[in-house]
Amino acid sequence: MKYSLVVVLILSLVVPMSAQNQVQAVSGGTGRTVALGGGPYNPYITDYTDVFVNPAYASRYQSLLYSDIGYGIGGYAAAGQYVGYTMSVGGLSVGLAVGRREGPMFPENSYGAGNATYGNSDYMVPVLDAYLPGAFGTPGSPLAPLQVFVATRISGMTLGAAIYRSSWSRNEEYTAAAGGASEKMSANNTQTGFKVGTLMDIGGSTLDVSVLLRMNGSTAEWSDTSTAVNPNTSKYDVSGTEFGVNARLMMKMSDQVELVPVLRYMTFGYKPEYTDNTTPAPTPANNTPNDYGRTDLEIGVGVNNRFENGFVTVGLSFQQITLHNDVTSVVGTALETRKQTRTATDLPKLNFGAELGLTDWLTGRFGYFKRFTSTESKVEAPNTPTTVSEVSSEATYVPTLGFSAADQQVSLGLGIKVSRLSLDGYVGEQFLSSGTYLLSGMTHELFGVLSVSFRF
Repeated sequence: MKYSLVVVLILSLVVPMSAQNQVQAVSGGTGRTVALGGGPYNPYITDYTDVFVNPAYASRYQSLLYSDIGYGIGGYAAAGQYVGYTMSVGGLSVGLAVGRREGPMFPENSYGAGNATYGNSDYMVPVLDAYLPGAFGTPGSPLAPLQVFVATRISGMTLGAAIYRSSWSRNEEYTAAAGGASEKMSANNTQTGFKVGTLMDIGGSTLDVSVLLRMNGSTAEWSDTSTAVNPNTSKYDVSGTEFGVNARLMMKMSDQVELVPVLRYMTFGYKPEYTDNTTPAPTPANNTPNDYGRTDLEIGVGVNNRFENGFVTVGLSFQQITLHNDVTSVVGTALETRKQTRTATDLPKLNFGAELGLTDWLTGRFGYFKRFTSTESKVEAPNTPTTVSEVSSEATYVPTLGFSAADQQVSLGLGIKVSRLSLDGYVGEQFLSSGTYLLSGMTHELFGVLSVSFRF
């Protein structure tokens, strides 16, 4: 990314010649929302990434090709990449997005993954390796997650629907020489999700409501297929259901001021079933060693103040994320369950952003994001006093995008439009302080998160 400044300088020469034409580019993407105080998404502003929450937004962004080039760029690669396109087909807006991960099965970042006690409470893949070591090898990446959107406008309201599908599988069989052990192993992860949403015009204001239902499934089986007297087999099977509701009202108070109340709720849970048919059989059988769950609630209100060349947005919210992991283990000849709960309460969670058009082709952005978090951990075990601990801290993004809490306080961004092309990035502070490689001899990325779109 050390050549990013050269690109910007070239654009500064080329764009003024193109600015005479009508600009049709659409700014957006994670590179924009994170620069406007998003964490990494800002619920108080509109952006083409809203289509991933409410598919009805596909009707607003027809003939748009968009992509997150990603973050953590190095070696010609970056994390968090995806591409999408929305087009008009008759009276419908139809879109397709490829590569964007969603849900707790294949996340690039997970809220609970950093703590062993709660690490699997919203992350399904690692837990399988705990039951069947090696069954997954190094999974991590699903095969090209697909999402299809459809939206249409009917008598003052826009309706949208989406289907999401993601999967990963592995099958192996090892046959040994005569008299040796043979093994057969299979593992599969699948996600199938559905979203419906609406945008309703209410006297100049817009009501935005969407519902998500996503099913996550994970199975694995290992067996010793040799002709031994006591063959061994192990099976793992789990299904997790994710349900979410998102609602906000873009209330027009005046031509310049907009009030935005926001409500978001999500719940997810799963209980793995493990079957151990080894010989001799374990006694007692512990077929459900864990019961995982996550609940996420956010209630907030924001104000958008628009002016001729941009806008300022500020939002305050209450957010609470609760993870639980009920662990069942064999104690002597009986099963005992220990309940573990961690609750992170943000009060307040702050999103602040400002966007200003510097020229016809260049937009500057400034943001501030902060979570003032109180985390309570609670453990309840049989015949043991309940333990509770509480810690106050500054928490990170969910997902983190690779940033720590200290990295994500003040954010700066640039938006560059060339005719129908828009390039939007989160500017790296190190680049601003150290300058270009020619001046400092230090290589720093100009953009930490980069998004691009093209309007046909």
